Amino acid sequence: MFSIEKFISYLNLLKKILNLFCKLKTIFFLLKLILKILKKIDNILVIRLSSMGDVILTTSFIRQLRNKFTDTRIDFITSKSFAEIYKFNPNINTLWEYDKQFKLNEIAELKNHIKMDLKGRRYDYVIDLQKNLRSKILRSGLGDKYLLINKLRLNKLSLVYFKKPILKKIIPIPELYRLTANPLLVDDDGEGLEIWLKSDPKYYFTPKNSDSKKMKIAVAPGAYHFTKRWQKEKYLELIKNLKNNFNAEIILIGGLQDKEVTDWLKSQIDFEYEDFSDSTSILKTTEAIDNSDLLISNDTGVIHIAAARKVPVLAIFGSTVKEFGFLPFRTKYKIVEKGVSCRPCTHYGLDKCPRGHFDCMSKITVDDVLKAFSNFVETELEF
Repeated sequence: MFSIEKFISYLNLLKKILNLFCKLKTIFFLLKLILKILKKIDNILVIRLSSMGDVILTTSFIRQLRNKFTDTRIDFITSKSFAEIYKFNPNINTLWEYDKQFKLNEIAELKNHIKMDLKGRRYDYVIDLQKNLRSKILRSGLGDKYLLINKLRLNKLSLVYFKKPILKKIIPIPELYRLTANPLLVDDDGEGLEIWLKSDPKYYFTPKNSDSKKMKIAVAPGAYHFTKRWQKEKYLELIKNLKNNFNAEIILIGGLQDKEVTDWLKSQIDFEYEDFSDSTSILKTTEAIDNSDLLISNDTGVIHIAAARKVPVLAIFGSTVKEFGFLPFRTKYKIVEKGVSCRPCTHYGLDKCPRGHFDCMSKITVDDVLKAFSNFVETELEF
């Protein structure tokens, strides 16, 4: 006779069988995943097209990828404007250059060149660290498997519109790049960014010790977006203070996009300085920064050049905030900023202040920067 006790015992048995099935399914899934990982990976393509700072921030991930896959072909696609960053980098096999002016037929031609170079094969993995329409068109048909970056859009939107991050801790962008390759089990080697120069016989991840009795300070007063630029008049006053009160040697840094600011500064400076403004070469700018003891800059790609050469950074942040993850990576740095309530108003930067007052930069005084500089030198740089 069927009893409630027997029914319950059958249910318990069924539960045990289901639990065992779930465990076996999990074990099978893990074994399948391990077999996929252990399968020899012959070639990997990484895509990051822009901007300069973002491309520099990929360099630690590329090295970590090379550490994991010593014999694998690792190729990189970036914009022609930033290809110089990888010119002497030994961690990649082939550097493919993309032009943002390319039409669809020119993109198809580039992809055909890549396919011919692979002898008709596909990349085992394509890692897209750009993840936009251009990179989607580029990567289509080139890989067997695709790993796409999580751009943390909700966190950015929360910061811009509600002034609060969703994430509990800041994820540096280089770490976000590495996490994109989680299925490949790429380890963090604990090292920073890198830009190789032709003169580098071997790459050292250690800060340089200056032999000069005078501190050499590289100053980069420009930025592509207006809301990232500290006022040029304040930069002039700062430079004069550094020269007169600290006996510093000044190196002026800038690209063609900074010409208006740097030309004005050059017309006002009445003492000797090294001029690396109007530079069209990322590597020339790198050499100039590499020859300095400290970089003072707005929140631009130049701070990542300094980080890549282990030069300390004093960064002036306006409309952007460190929670976006674009910090000088694994080098000594200090940020000068004002906690105004409307900040951040943007993730990238804007052509004008949305509220008209520009308090995020206007409220940062020359004294603020000089105090931060003095404290940084005394406590961190030991110069």
